[in-house]
Amino acid sequence: MDKQTKIQKIVLIVIGVVAIAVVGVGAIVKNFTAESNYVSGMSLTDIVKSRTTWDTAFTSWYGEEAPDFTFEDIVGKSHRLSDYRGRDVIVVFWATWCPACNMEIPHLIELRKMLGEDELVILAISNEPPELLEKFVAAKKINYVVASVNVGTLPAPFVSVASIPTTFFIDRNGNIKLVAEGLVSLEEIKAIMQAV
Repeated sequence: MDKQTKIQKIVLIVIGVVAIAVVGVGAIVKNFTAESNYVSGMSLTDIVKSRTTWDTAFTSWYGEEAPDFTFEDIVGKSHRLSDYRGRDVIVVFWATWCPACNMEIPHLIELRKMLGEDELVILAISNEPPELLEKFVAAKKINYVVASVNVGTLPAPFVSVASIPTTFFIDRNGNIKLVAEGLVSLEEIKAIMQAV
């Protein structure tokens, strides 16, 4: 086989691999962003059955009051979880280096734009240094509360978070509604918040 034939075969193989990758990524994106799977008024059970990119966690805490904790965000403002009663609260544990966390950030930014702070509080907790988080937040234009917290100082079940992203959905009464480990889409977040 001459050199030109080898090059042609390599080019065809590369094109084939790229085409397969594009189709695969397209299918994942389509599945991840599909709005038709989640409709207003779905039950939590139906949402959980429909999930594809996350698993449930801390199920024994569902319906239980979220233990209170206090922390300071990266701009120095103090927060107490119980101060947000009467609003939906999302507490997400994440890191700047986590690919799934980075994929979820635009959904949380969009959610923050859709719902005011009088309706929804988004608290993003990382154990990374505040200086790193400040730069990351500025670069990504994150519009929700970000904090550097040693998870080991938090009460159960938060202290037991072992994978990221892990997202706690806390209802307006301060009870844990659902906990998701993995990437949760905007449509799933909205459906979880609306589910009864």
